[in-house]
Order: sequence, then structure tokens, then C-alpha cells
Amino acid sequence: MQDILDMTFLGIPTTQWFIALSYIAGGFLVGFVAAWIFKNVFQRIFAKTKTRVDDIVLASVQKPLVAIIVFIGFRMGIDALSLEPGVAPWFGKVIAVLITGAVAWAIAKLFDGLIEEYLVPYVQKSEGNLDDQLLPIVRKTVKIAVWVLAALCAIKEAGYDIGAILAGLGIGGVAIALAAKDTLSNLFGSVAVFVDRPFMINDRIKVAGYDGTVVEIGIRTSRLKTLDNRIVTLPNAVFAAGAIENVSSEPSTKVARVIQLDTAVGSEGAARALSLLMDAAASIEGLDEGTIASFTGFGESSYDITFVTFIKKGADYFGTLSALNFEVLKRLEAAGLPLAFPTRVIVERKES
Repeated sequence: MQDILDMTFLGIPTTQWFIALSYIAGGFLVGFVAAWIFKNVFQRIFAKTKTRVDDIVLASVQKPLVAIIVFIGFRMGIDALSLEPGVAPWFGKVIAVLITGAVAWAIAKLFDGLIEEYLVPYVQKSEGNLDDQLLPIVRKTVKIAVWVLAALCAIKEAGYDIGAILAGLGIGGVAIALAAKDTLSNLFGSVAVFVDRPFMINDRIKVAGYDGTVVEIGIRTSRLKTLDNRIVTLPNAVFAAGAIENVSSEPSTKVARVIQLDTAVGSEGAARALSLLMDAAASIEGLDEGTIASFTGFGESSYDITFVTFIKKGADYFGTLSALNFEVLKRLEAAGLPLAFPTRVIVERKES
């Protein structure tokens, strides 16, 4: 046994290797014990309290704290090896960067948990849609800010001069802006959406050849659910550069069609049909005011009546349209006013 302890590996005595491994194993052991205490002690205690903040804090810091304990065990093990002056600081910087990342992980989870617990229910209960649009932006912005600050701290812990790096970024800002012009245009597009508010979440819009309902508005892209129940992701630059038709903003949906009566009904039949169409529209609950029925022309074998109706916003579009068509057909049949069918007279000449 003494012979093993007197041996060296990579120029380091075996004794120091055992001590280093003990520190590393101790870090894992302490981390395991801490995780067990969090799950079986603190979680039960906090579950009895009235507030949810302590539960959110516990869930946010549990895994990152265990990771930090393990990293500290590694750091103590590396220090026990008494590595060369140029090697030990490098390992120390790596561990410091990892610990910084774990802290950022805990902070990001904490903010996200608080938003999920308090802001999301408030937004769901509110009547307006503006907060529904802003909430995803706030969550993403908080996460980005936390990780950017963590990255700056990690760079500093690694021994680099943050001021020099930021100055370099300032010099290269023009090149970065040119390279990221699409990203910037999408960012300005999202700003235009929030400032001009051409649409809100759950609005049906037509843009860039797509017709669908807005389900998400992000910093760089937005999502539409088309009438085919497919999700389309559009860059926000589309909203700043193109025309947007907000279908949901209309007070009612206009439906215009031409009803063709058989010419056998005569002038009196055509006039009676106009009255029947207006009465039919008045009997349908899903229709709004403004119905128009007008004798607008003569077809090849018909009298053409233009019939314009307006379906109320929020009403069952196809259900209302179907009910109206059945009512019109029923009333015309009861009045003996047949619809016209295309008629062609074919003359066949045979040579003797």
C-alpha cells in the first residue's frame, strides 16, 4: 500500500490524486444530499405555506445549486493537485465560468417562474389583447438580458477585458448591422406592429398571400394559423413592408350573390321575388342590417337579382349562410317562382 502511495502519475504523487478524487466525489455526494434535502425537507415545508414565492424559488435554485456544489468539488480537487502555475488558473477560470452559468440558470428560471405564476393568469383574465402580445416579448427579453449579463460576467471571470471587447464590437458594429440587416428589419417590423397595432393576437388577417389567425407575435417572427389549420411562421419585416388586411376588424361580413329567376315569372314575379328575399333575410338571426335586393339585369335566359347580405361579427358564418339559402329557396318555391337554368337552342342542318 505504501508503494502505491509513493508512486507518481503525470508527475503528481498518488496521494494528491486520492485527495483530489476525494474532493470531487465529496462534491457529488454533497450535491446528492442537497438534492435529497431540497426534495424531501424544504419542498414539504414550503408546500404548507400560503405563498407560492418560496416554492418558485426552491424549484428555481434546486438544480443550479446542486451543480454549483459539484463544480466547487471539482475546483477543490484541482487545487489539491498543485498543478503548474500556467495550468491551475486555466481550470479555475473554467470552473468560474460554469458557476456563473449555473447562477444565470437559476435567475432565469426564477424570473420565468414568477412570470408564469403571477403575470400569465393576470393576462389570461384581462379582456384586451395587448398584454397577450407583450407577455412573450417580456419573457424572452428577460431571458436574453440575464444570459447576456451572465456572458459578460463569464468573459470577465475568464480574464478578458470587457471594455476592450465592447469597444471592438462598437468598431465592428457597422459590419454586424449589415450582416444582420434581416434580423434588424424583423425587429423594426415587430416595433411597427406594437406601435401601429394593425392587428392583435386572435385577429384574422390576410398578409403576403396568407389568410389566418394570429396566434403569436414575437421579436423576430410571428405565427399565423391558416384556415387549413396549418401554422405559418412569417418574419416581422413582412408587416412593415407589405399591406395587411385585418379581416376581424370588419363589423360584419358582406356576402353578395346573383339570383337568376326564370323569365316566365314576368315583371310581377320579379318584383315579388325582391320582397320575398328581403323578408327571408329579416327572418335570419345571424344577419346584420343593410340587406339589399335589386333587379340588376337580364341574363340570356333569366332575370338577374343581386342579393347582398351582411353576416354579424361572431356569428356562425356557414351556418347563417346555409340557413339563409334554405329560407330563400323555400319561399321562392312556395311562391311558384322558379330559378332559371341555362337554355341553349341547337340547330342542326343536314345536307341532302
